Amino acid sequence: MRILYVVHQFMPDFAGGTERVTLNLAHAAQADGAHVEILTATADGARWREGADGLFTQVVEGVPVTAVRIAEPPLTELGFFENPDLRAKAEAFLRGRPEFDVAHVMHAFRLVEAVEVLAERHVPYIVTTTDFFSLCYRINLVRLNGELCDGPRDGEACRTWCRQEPLAEDERYVERTRRLAHLLHAASAVAAVSDYVAGRLRDEHPDLKVFVVRNGVDLVRFGRPRPRNRRGARTVGYLGTVSQAKGALMLARAFAAAEAPNLKLRIVGPCYEPAVAEEIRELAARAPMTLEKAIPPTAAPALLARFDVLAVPSQVPESFGLSLHEGFAAGLPTLVSDLGNQGEVIRQTGAGLALPAADLAAWSAALRDISERPEQLRAWAQAVPLPWRVEEEAFLYSQLYRAAVVRA
Repeated sequence: MRILYVVHQFMPDFAGGTERVTLNLAHAAQADGAHVEILTATADGARWREGADGLFTQVVEGVPVTAVRIAEPPLTELGFFENPDLRAKAEAFLRGRPEFDVAHVMHAFRLVEAVEVLAERHVPYIVTTTDFFSLCYRINLVRLNGELCDGPRDGEACRTWCRQEPLAEDERYVERTRRLAHLLHAASAVAAVSDYVAGRLRDEHPDLKVFVVRNGVDLVRFGRPRPRNRRGARTVGYLGTVSQAKGALMLARAFAAAEAPNLKLRIVGPCYEPAVAEEIRELAARAPMTLEKAIPPTAAPALLARFDVLAVPSQVPESFGLSLHEGFAAGLPTLVSDLGNQGEVIRQTGAGLALPAADLAAWSAALRDISERPEQLRAWAQAVPLPWRVEEEAFLYSQLYRAAVVRA
């Protein structure tokens, strides 16, 4: 079987959760005997090899990757306007290869035309909704005024609550919503990474069948969770993109305000917001915290083994939270924002605390409490669930691939 994965960004440019999940699935498909390729987008192509056809190529951990250089305005990338150059390059990419049996769209941001070309060429495809891009042009289901949104309502909510320049035309919001809805309904199958995402999709598209396929973790790499150190300072760990939206800065501020003598904070991950990095470093001058560079995915188990509690303080609803589940694989209790899937998981399992997302005082109090009563970490750790394995995730998708091919 020939499988094409379509994802909005990929290594070596980015190595976030969606990119890692895509790579995991590609490796699993290769192990199952499939020929696998990845189609993605790049902003400048600096880390890629440029071909005569204007496409950029790279091989990432044995998986061939092709990137289309995107230089369009953000509103075009979000699906408000057509991108003829992307359409032409997607068609050239597909013409230059033997036909793919199935495509798996991991994220359509920047690549809406590529998915439309797949549909036009009658290549069966499945869609995984890794976040809320198909529902929300802001991607996070948070309105411009900061309130949580209950869905686009065919674009009417978008132009009521999130209308902004230069999108003066009311119909653009409706047209964009219907365009993305068409991609979902034209797919052979639609999967959501959590019940939370599936619920938001069904609210907007009650006639759409949505499978829940959770992201898996390579438990073989993690091994048996180690007993945590009962003496000395405990380590609060943050692993992921260091940004305002992900809550890294809020966490650093809360930690500095907590003045918890028995805790230290390690913030690890790529940072694309210089002002955020600068303030965290300033806070680190007066509190025991460090800001550390990104690590390769293979190093995550060893890093997580050095944490005593994980913090996932996202300021927007999370659709899944791969770092949360990798933390579970390492046996870690977790402090999370009470938003999205991660808030639901922690409330259901009791494997930590779900805290008001932007409430710095609540986060500081929770950190002080851990410092003063570290024994509660043991109780939380006993409630940590076993995450899905990559093999389980890959098996379910392999069945969706085969069903799509049979129906094509």
